[in-house]
Amino acid sequence: MVIQEIENVLDEYPEHPYQLAFSIPELRQKLIAHILSHVPNCYVVEGVQELSSNPKNRYSSPVQEGKQIETLVHGSILHILRENADWLSPQILTLQQSGSVAVHQS
Repeated sequence: MVIQEIENVLDEYPEHPYQLAFSIPELRQKLIAHILSHVPNCYVVEGVQELSSNPKNRYSSPVQEGKQIETLVHGSILHILRENADWLSPQILTLQQSGSVAVHQS
């Protein structure tokens, strides 16, 4: 569920620099790890529900649950880009120069 949500959210972002940045495996792994460190364990294995005796620990609806994960993904994308900006700039430049990733700029 988390990886699919990352894909869905990244599709909303421009190819440059967002999709290009997260096409780099190291950065993609950092994004996934960051998100997984902030979600309940039930998202790590799809189809597994976390049981809790405290109803306050559960989301009130699948829609609200999805929105919270989507919001987390958006925030995590920005966090990871800011945290890795110095490392990322030369990586993106190298990808652009090598032509290994087509970048469309408006």
